[in-house]
Amino acid sequence: MNRPSPQPSPWKGEGRAKALLVMTLLVALWVVLSGCEGSYRARLTISTVELLPGASGIVQIRVLNPPDLKTLQIGPMGMFLFDPTVIQITGINGVNGFTILGSAINNGLGTAQFTASFVGGSVRPILGTPWSIIEIPMIELTVQAVGLAGSETDLTITQIDLCLDRIGQPITLSPGSPGKVVIVTP
Repeated sequence: MNRPSPQPSPWKGEGRAKALLVMTLLVALWVVLSGCEGSYRARLTISTVELLPGASGIVQIRVLNPPDLKTLQIGPMGMFLFDPTVIQITGINGVNGFTILGSAINNGLGTAQFTASFVGGSVRPILGTPWSIIEIPMIELTVQAVGLAGSETDLTITQIDLCLDRIGQPITLSPGSPGKVVIVTP
């Protein structure tokens, strides 16, 4: 009786090394492909600005890794916070396709709230770079330095009340990194 000769097991010796290499490559490929849209958590960042006493400047709110973002609302529960003895906000504008649909500025309390929307679409298709790490400005706050040289204020967002994609689905977006305005000596 002829018996087939036993085949070497892929889990022993050289065969095992090849099998482990293939498995490692497959896992690496899976990690790369699954990380294309969302392994980098989307978040907001706020710029840091230096101003002379009495001068005006722009503070940018940027979105890092925008996940098909269309609408962002800070308020009625969330707030953009600043020290009103250091700066005053004189305007809020959308940039890079975003429009401010409504805003409320309280320079007495040091708060601002707003709703921004990407009218006619969303930020992701316009960028055309679905797999890169990107950060784009979406809101610009015009601020005026009212404090003395050497004073500074942290700029923070307490909560994001609403963040939607282009079809109205909620997006998890972190308030992210705070910014700062520093009034410098002339």
